[in-house]
Amino acid sequence: MISTKPIYLYKYLGLKRNKIPEVIRRLFYLSWEDALWDILDKKNVKKESVVLVPEFFCGDVEENIRNHGYKIKYYPVTKKLTTNSKQLLIIIKKVKPSVLIIFHSVGIKNKLLDISDWLKKIDKNLILIEDCVHRVIDPNRLKFLKRNHFIIDSLRKVVPLQGSVVYAQKNDINFFEPPMLQSFIYATSVTLLWLVMNIFWSLTQIFNQVKLSICLSNCSNYFMKVGYNLIGDSKKPARGFFLFNFLQQYLDIRKIKLVKRKQVEFYEKKLKFLPRSFFQKVYYDNNDKGELIAYPLILPIKIAHKIKRKIEGEGLLLDFELNDSKWSKKQKIIYLPLGLHISESQLGRISEIINQLGLSYS
Repeated sequence: MISTKPIYLYKYLGLKRNKIPEVIRRLFYLSWEDALWDILDKKNVKKESVVLVPEFFCGDVEENIRNHGYKIKYYPVTKKLTTNSKQLLIIIKKVKPSVLIIFHSVGIKNKLLDISDWLKKIDKNLILIEDCVHRVIDPNRLKFLKRNHFIIDSLRKVVPLQGSVVYAQKNDINFFEPPMLQSFIYATSVTLLWLVMNIFWSLTQIFNQVKLSICLSNCSNYFMKVGYNLIGDSKKPARGFFLFNFLQQYLDIRKIKLVKRKQVEFYEKKLKFLPRSFFQKVYYDNNDKGELIAYPLILPIKIAHKIKRKIEGEGLLLDFELNDSKWSKKQKIIYLPLGLHISESQLGRISEIINQLGLSYS
């Protein structure tokens, strides 16, 4: 069974601590949502304020934002996961959000952050959240475009660690993480669920018996979903645990990005003859290859479930990503796994499965 989640922490760590530029400050939270709640609280964002999110976004996070007393509004995302800056500006002027979330979908750099014109026309007090949950962040390559620009990652999605780091300019982070005992039971529960999920995923790599591996994978997915559903539910934000905070600073960022780049290029080579009418690739720049959380394929909604069942029948358990988003009502997207825990032979097996399906639909 091939693990679609990052496991084997030792492969992701290096011996050198990652330094942070002096002009930047970092804080460590239990999750992306806990970081968001603390930012909104410390920046005095009033309840009933509008949080503007992309249509390709996590539905559970949207629900938690509403439960915390804020309103959700959407800006459009195309089939290719892009947004027109002029459209976005029109919506900003119309709904007057207090918070704008820009998402690097699949780890692909959002081109909105390369276009500065629209940023000059928005309220200077608008809080800009750069959502990097699909990326491994190199703090030495961060760029801040305005006052109150916060960059937040989600470690559990890209490396075998639980927690989220907030980066911002020192003047914008004039506060500290919550006390360790605040929401401690909630934080402990989330962490234990994450740990059990990883144990089950690791066991799938030990046992070669297919039925047992599938059973272990299903158990891992169960604890993952329970953990995901719990994250963000606490009314008060929680800080991340010290050990994960410490280990995060020793991630071998250069190695992670280099391996992912090679794996993406492997998929590109092996899957270049897929029929585009059924397996549509997402456009990304050459610089994005090392940033991707996975290798994305977009599926037509009419046959997406059928394709997913066939993939699962071959022993590769994939979910439709952000399946509860507005974007996913018109098409579906699957992620082929990347990471230091994936071997070249496993990449070959995954490519073989997808190519066989491609032949059956060509």
